[in-house]
Amino acid sequence: PIQAMPSQSNDAHSNTASPRRGYRVTGRAAHLRVARLFETLLLHEEATAADDHTTHDEQSRWIDTSPYANTAATPSNNTNDTTDNNEPEISFLWENAPRYETKSIRDAVQVYSHLPNGINVLDDKWALARLMPSNCNDNDEALATLESHCFRGSEGFVTFAKRVGLLLSTNEHNAANNDEHSEAVQYQFQDLMQHNSQQQQLPPPPKNLWVIKDAMSNGAGGIWIVDPFNAHEFTDEQQTILHPQHRYIAQQYAWPPTLYKQRKCHVRVYGLLTSDGRAYVHKRAFLHVANEIFEYDSSSSSASDGIETQEHDRANKGSVRFEPSVHITNCCANSHDDDKFSGEICVELDKPGPFSTPSIDSSSGGDLPLGDYFPSIAASVAALAEKSAAYVQGGQANNGFEYLGLDFVLSSVPVEGDGHSTRRKPVAYLLEVNAPPSQDTATGLPHAEELHDEVISDLLRLWVLPNLGIKSVSKNGWKCVYSPPISLDNESSVDVEEPSNLIAPSKAAILNKIRWAMFERRASKTYESSWRKEEAGVACSESDHPKSHKCESEKKNSIFDADSFVSFVRSQFPYFSDSTITSLSSAEASMGRNIFLESGGGAQVPRVVINAMTTSLMNRDRSIVGTKYLGEARKSIASLLAGSRSEEEGQEGNEDQTVIMGANATSLIDMLARMYCENGILSKDDEIVIASENHLANVTPWIKAAESVGAKIKWWTVTKCQQHQRNGAVESSSSVLSDLVNERTRIVAVSHASNIIGRIRDIPSICSFVNQVTRNKGHVVVDGVAAAPHLLSCGSGTKPDWYVVSLHKLFGPHLGCLLGKRSVSLQVANIEGHISNEKLSRKFEMGTMNYEACAGAIALNEYFNDLGIEAWRRYGDCKGVHNLSQKQKPRIMTTQASGDQVEERSCPLSNSARLSIVRTCIVQVETGLLNSILGYLRKISLVRIIEDVGDMKVTHDGDCIPHASNEQRIPIVTFVHEVIPSSQIVEHCRDHGVVCRACKFLSTIELWDEMNLTQYDGVVRFSFAHYNNIGDIKRTINVLEMLEEW
Repeated sequence: PIQAMPSQSNDAHSNTASPRRGYRVTGRAAHLRVARLFETLLLHEEATAADDHTTHDEQSRWIDTSPYANTAATPSNNTNDTTDNNEPEISFLWENAPRYETKSIRDAVQVYSHLPNGINVLDDKWALARLMPSNCNDNDEALATLESHCFRGSEGFVTFAKRVGLLLSTNEHNAANNDEHSEAVQYQFQDLMQHNSQQQQLPPPPKNLWVIKDAMSNGAGGIWIVDPFNAHEFTDEQQTILHPQHRYIAQQYAWPPTLYKQRKCHVRVYGLLTSDGRAYVHKRAFLHVANEIFEYDSSSSSASDGIETQEHDRANKGSVRFEPSVHITNCCANSHDDDKFSGEICVELDKPGPFSTPSIDSSSGGDLPLGDYFPSIAASVAALAEKSAAYVQGGQANNGFEYLGLDFVLSSVPVEGDGHSTRRKPVAYLLEVNAPPSQDTATGLPHAEELHDEVISDLLRLWVLPNLGIKSVSKNGWKCVYSPPISLDNESSVDVEEPSNLIAPSKAAILNKIRWAMFERRASKTYESSWRKEEAGVACSESDHPKSHKCESEKKNSIFDADSFVSFVRSQFPYFSDSTITSLSSAEASMGRNIFLESGGGAQVPRVVINAMTTSLMNRDRSIVGTKYLGEARKSIASLLAGSRSEEEGQEGNEDQTVIMGANATSLIDMLARMYCENGILSKDDEIVIASENHLANVTPWIKAAESVGAKIKWWTVTKCQQHQRNGAVESSSSVLSDLVNERTRIVAVSHASNIIGRIRDIPSICSFVNQVTRNKGHVVVDGVAAAPHLLSCGSGTKPDWYVVSLHKLFGPHLGCLLGKRSVSLQVANIEGHISNEKLSRKFEMGTMNYEACAGAIALNEYFNDLGIEAWRRYGDCKGVHNLSQKQKPRIMTTQASGDQVEERSCPLSNSARLSIVRTCIVQVETGLLNSILGYLRKISLVRIIEDVGDMKVTHDGDCIPHASNEQRIPIVTFVHEVIPSSQIVEHCRDHGVVCRACKFLSTIELWDEMNLTQYDGVVRFSFAHYNNIGDIKRTINVLEMLEEW
């Protein structure tokens, strides 16, 4: 069932007719299916019953404006409205290929069926070969790829064939023939319908067997099977098979193929890439099967046939080896023979099988379970989404998507590390992609029609309808297999409520084409250079070799060295210098430098920040230098946390952001709560929702405010628990935010990440939900103190109304910073009319600011800037980072603590791009540390780790964990021991050079009740930062092992 979202009109019973909305589906086959399914979903009888504000008439005002539409049958013509003769606004546009006549409306629609430049990259076999080289699976064991080579025409084929040894001399030819006259051995391929086939002896891989494909052809045309025995046929200049101007791909033959009833097969999988960077795979697919029984026997058409002459042998081999009906599995290559054609076999990818389940009864009917191959299929789709993202980005403005048909050939590989040669694991090799696939079936049979209908209906439910403002409550068969990590923030991502800031998809397509051309040029040069080195006898690195060529987007991750990066980071901090050790006592120095695991309480400070603060004390001039420090400090903090600093020289920061300075986060929130009361924003009968995992800094001020005005407190809890009590009064509580927020809610106080649990919360989703329910009258106050040192961001998408940090935990001075929306700041300060951001900030600040700390705040941005430049120099660009225009590249200016502007080291990246790279590196370093210590502690039976249990949700059918995040917790680990008191553990650690703490860390009594911690004197906390390394973890583990009763 489909539900229309509630009307935005204040008058639910308004007589004003809703505007007519149009949809257009071009292409006859697409229209017959997509338009029919779209209209069916719109007119579903349950669509109008779910919401009182939506009438059937409003739903029926959708008009099909497609070229093939039968306008007499459109729902809109059944209405009595004859006053509106205007053409409907096109909201949804589906076209298999962009048409000239739709060019003017593509950017303006609400949903469009393509990503900018999507077809050019995703529907091109050449591009696929560039993006998915043979060894791009270093970090994912499930990903399987085939060696591929790109060339043009017959001349390019000759070069390729010589390089890989396809063109044999006469002697080599005869030797190869003689080698193949060996004694016949009984081999058997794996077969989907024979469960025990995994135990059979598989044939050895053929020598130099390739599939040649025309890069732009589809169907069965433009595909040839080539090995040394027929390669010469492609080199005849008089009767060349290959077009001299065409692009071709040579792809390694997937071996051994897994068969279906002794015939070669492939799976047609349906995928989806969306403009938010995610990738999906549908659970249902088709299996396509070749007509003839598969064999590739170099000696004859069967193992028992005799060989009379070498010429007969070669002719016979050719007929067997290269028969299309044996090797090519496309329906269009096999459907002509009704007696042999297997049709379109339905497949279920979310059901285990075929080898992990009992033997399949082919007569039982139903979908063929191929869940054993899903991990490999999902890995390929995820890799494709990640590697193509930089070249199809920018489709947010029209909610673009790319519907994909992906062809996978099934195979198997030996289980690594297993001495039994018969044990193999299923893999699927991606052969090609169609963007989009045909919306028609090859057979027209009911089961095939039903599968197509299900896949496209689910696509409409998952992406199209929600982006048209229609909520789908039906489950669908799409499974998300990739979300872009939060650490790779897209520089152009903006608040979803401000679509005017998004780049036009047509412009994004142009930029994407330029990016692809640059990538293609680099990839081509690298490929040719590596072959020339090999031919000249010069050793080339594994990553440069064409047989293991790394694609450009994979280079950074493959060469990232955490130890090397951390070494550079430590060189920026005096704490880690040798001079620190010499200042210790002899006993302390004998243990070496302390392992610092208390960054959550206050981080170490880089040299550039220390120097800046020292310099400011040497030149104190309050009215001139001091004031300048304060203004620049505001810009630096906004740049660091909100990404608001302009990339264009001379422009000021984001005018919609207010930056307020104070002594610390606690005092700033306390000041804020008092102003809500004093200026009448918070009053009796209002409600305040507080997360129980909050630090008391974001709890106590709101409880006092509630007591002052008579407001009601509600608790958003970490676990499902009973009601909380304070001062004998029962207070409402729930682990689901939607149970607590209503139109009377004025404050929702939450943490970006708890300083005890460490789980990152989905702030944009929380803000969007609160804004929707309270009609923007409720304000979200986020404590970002614990999260900011690791995320360097207050989040993308919908921003909170208030976001507070303490710089002393962000590697800076003791200084609190409160970032607020300008509109909310004006409301809280009770100001009407125009006022500058500087004066507005001062309305919240008391007394003279700490100018030395402001100088340190400026330098803190310098530190991260330099770290980004160094990371870029070492590891290159990263996904999601955009190139600047040429006029922006030559000089990047920054204000130093002295107040002077100087030119930085040359770096062709914007400020937010450099920060994006820094976030990437920080997450990689900290994730490794976090996994190591958690892995160890979980093995200790007497240790209980304090961590999220998954109950805390925004809505009952959602959660509050960022979906786009690979890493969903910051590197804070808290635990208790069932025998050893927490204080004793910390004392032991400090005695042995490991700095950590144990206490309640100013957490709420509600949290301790929920987590059943009341019997403990505190929790031990290890909090890491990007200057820690794996050696710190190993030494800490050794210290813990020394504890008695551990």
